[in-house]
Amino acid sequence: MKISDEALQELLVRVNLPELAARFGGLDAELDWAKVLSVGEQQRVAFARVLLAAPRYVILDEATSALDIANEESLYKELAASETTMVSVGHRPSILKYHPQVLELTGDGGWKLYAAGDYQFSHS
Repeated sequence: MKISDEALQELLVRVNLPELAARFGGLDAELDWAKVLSVGEQQRVAFARVLLAAPRYVILDEATSALDIANEESLYKELAASETTMVSVGHRPSILKYHPQVLELTGDGGWKLYAAGDYQFSHS
């Protein structure tokens, strides 16, 4: 799939990384991203890749753990507006509104399924 530079730059804007390409010498830069990007920047790049690939399903495991709530909200809104079905693993109650159901693993081998609106988040 051929993507224009303009489309890639727009995608970086959508994930709140508008200066990323310029910071590292353009879209063709080849670097060890784990060494030059913060964890939060890496998480936003991962969301950009998901938005670009547009898979049918995506599993997000603590996908916004290094981000503030505003960035988390923006990324989840972007993904919610897409055709991709999200399955999230997380500890923040702020992601509940992007999911219709919550599967709680009880820790004793059991599980419970809730409607997201009925789930009470606990820190036990």
